[in-house]
Amino acid sequence: MPVEGYGATATSPESDANSIESINGILALSEEDNANLKSYVRKCDFRLLLYLCIGYAADSLNKMALANAKVAGLTDDLNMKGSEINAALGVYYLGSFLSQLPSNLVLKKVRPSYWLSGTMICWSAVTMSTASVKTGPQLIACRFLFGAVQAGYLTGSLYFISFWYPRNRVRRRMGFFFASSGIGGIIVGPLCSGLTSAKVGNLLPWQNIFLFIGLISGVWGLLGPFVLEDYPDTASFLKDGERDIIRRIMEHQNTLASSKRISMHQIKLSVSDYKIWLWTTIDFCANAATQVNGMFGPTIIASQGYTSQVSQALTALTNFMAFSGMASIAYFAKVLRGSSNAIAISNIVTIIGFILALASPNNTGRMVALFIFSFASPQPAAHGPAWEMANQQGDTKPAMAAALTSAFGGLGPLATAFVYRDQDEPRFALGHSVCLGMTILCLLATLILRLVLERENRRRDSSSVDLSDLSKEQILDLADNHPAFRYSI
Repeated sequence: MPVEGYGATATSPESDANSIESINGILALSEEDNANLKSYVRKCDFRLLLYLCIGYAADSLNKMALANAKVAGLTDDLNMKGSEINAALGVYYLGSFLSQLPSNLVLKKVRPSYWLSGTMICWSAVTMSTASVKTGPQLIACRFLFGAVQAGYLTGSLYFISFWYPRNRVRRRMGFFFASSGIGGIIVGPLCSGLTSAKVGNLLPWQNIFLFIGLISGVWGLLGPFVLEDYPDTASFLKDGERDIIRRIMEHQNTLASSKRISMHQIKLSVSDYKIWLWTTIDFCANAATQVNGMFGPTIIASQGYTSQVSQALTALTNFMAFSGMASIAYFAKVLRGSSNAIAISNIVTIIGFILALASPNNTGRMVALFIFSFASPQPAAHGPAWEMANQQGDTKPAMAAALTSAFGGLGPLATAFVYRDQDEPRFALGHSVCLGMTILCLLATLILRLVLERENRRRDSSSVDLSDLSKEQILDLADNHPAFRYSI
């Protein structure tokens, strides 16, 4: 019976020549195994991944609610002064930072289906509560709390995807996941424009925005425990053959995550791994640039002379560009032969966009620039985590890597929040200059990391290491330092 080698020489259409499967040799799959794997992936895509993507789109709606509430009269109604609105935009990322690290370790002890849906319900409650604030400090407190309770969803979803899918299929799924936030971005502008015009009792336009958007994600969160399953080996929607093949593959890859074991060695390994900090630098700089449209898109457009409703509606176009960029990450990674190349190219396009924004003497040029960097800047923010998670191994290190990168990398927009000032409109020279510098640093970190990974792969190719004296647990704790592991470029 024909077999497919599920390893470094696998012929799967999504196979990765540097895949982790080669550590334990070639896992031969029969035709029946391949059929079960195909059925398994299809079920996971349409049940688990779809739920997570819609949840992330709802998350995008909640994050962008404040930017749209601002142009709907929030700052005037709350009599906010100076940089209070910038503090409200930025403090979200501080709350997220403080909660990211413990959230993924909690995920090892709490049922993922409850954790992910629970975080969604909590952030929805906070968003709806924001409609009742009366002062700037109250708004800042609500956004801090929103960041804290929302933090677990992104890193938890990335980790969740990594232990449901074989390594060579993770990147594409993460591409779909990140692209879904762009769908939320497309919806939020017209939605908020309509909510701004709507008359609902005595509610102000910006209160409509917070209440309705929070309600949307809250309802979706309540469905979570009925849709999500915790681990492949306990999933009720899988057949025995599907459950068996994914267990064999994940054990072969050393990525089986149904165990609640937390390896302190892998935690220390994650913190001391300079490669993770390079990925974190990429994520930090990429997030600083990509959140410009999300936090200040309506403000930038309004500064060109448009009304608040028109500005909110036009953000659908810039967010469509962002969605298009994120939706194409799997394609660009394939065509450009690796995530590092895709990140580098998108960084160069983003640099062009910010330079054009700084150099343009008129509104037309600035709007064109906004479209350019709205398209290109989200790609490194999506490619980076996908690239990183495809290069992790072990039962604890992937969770720690996702948490560290998301936590510290997520602080990038905190700087962006304070450099786009109202007094700088319509050119926003300070903000664009900072983001231009961040993008250049992102490009340099990407090139350095690529060289590091290529050098390490060559070193392992030219040397052999005897692991016969190590126990199974010690071998597992090697994580991506296993001598047979090859990094994906």
